[in-house]
Amino acid sequence: MQPAAAESPVAVETQTAQPPIKRPEKVVVVVNPIPKDRVAGEAAELERFLEERLGVDVEIYFPLNVAAVVEALRFGHAHVALGIGALPAALAFSVADVELLLVEVREVMLGDRVVEAPYYYSYWIVLKDSPYRSLEELRGRKACFPSELSTSGYIFPMYRLVQLGLLKPPVDPRRFFGDVVFAGGYAQCWEALKNGHVDVTVTAGDVPARLYWEAINGSRVLEQQGPIPSHVVLVSKRLPPEFRQRLKEALLELNQRQDLMRKFVSAIFVRFEERSAEEHLGPLLRALEETGLKERYLR
Repeated sequence: MQPAAAESPVAVETQTAQPPIKRPEKVVVVVNPIPKDRVAGEAAELERFLEERLGVDVEIYFPLNVAAVVEALRFGHAHVALGIGALPAALAFSVADVELLLVEVREVMLGDRVVEAPYYYSYWIVLKDSPYRSLEELRGRKACFPSELSTSGYIFPMYRLVQLGLLKPPVDPRRFFGDVVFAGGYAQCWEALKNGHVDVTVTAGDVPARLYWEAINGSRVLEQQGPIPSHVVLVSKRLPPEFRQRLKEALLELNQRQDLMRKFVSAIFVRFEERSAEEHLGPLLRALEETGLKERYLR
């Protein structure tokens, strides 16, 4: 998840209880924010597919931001969320009555390899000719992060600084670095590093391949952090258990329609698979807890 740096951490009020749905007549699916006009035809195709499998009317909505996705689940306006990132998923668990239905296996970069996995890693990098050989040597220097809302580009890098004993919770990168820039994305941070505006930045194994290889081949990796959970499918517990199972089976069928799902969940989507919430989101929840960021992001 890589929103603009100017945005604030998502805050949603406490959970509002919703009555169970005994016989669903309509299911509302919200997707990770994307321009609706780019996928109008595919949305209609996906709606028809799910209607045939579930026997109910299905409507796909395109919220403007992840906060709207979480609030739609919380207030019962939506029953399913596709392509939601790990951080808003963790928030949804804290404020809405949802369960993790499936996780995404994606094509990501791991070091110098391309792998299929439901997780990935991010990397602290400096330029190849940089004099710095460890993060400890970068105390007082200038660092670039894509966003304070980036799981791989901020939360996990902060967690690594805590693990190395370079920061104490609640973390603030300004207590270690002399200057901190939130540039709005990985590409912007890589440009800042290349042009000598900062001394260190972060890249991740789920960025576009061209950007990843350019950054990795043009830099030296100081530290790796992860595993960072991939995107997930959330479903409201208000839906009957047997209906949730039918939905899961329908989505698993879509593993054969990789082209369609790449429109809605991730451009590097490979397939859905089953995984427990504890196993999948556990690394993120530990990172939030040990950095002292849990109260800030999951309040």
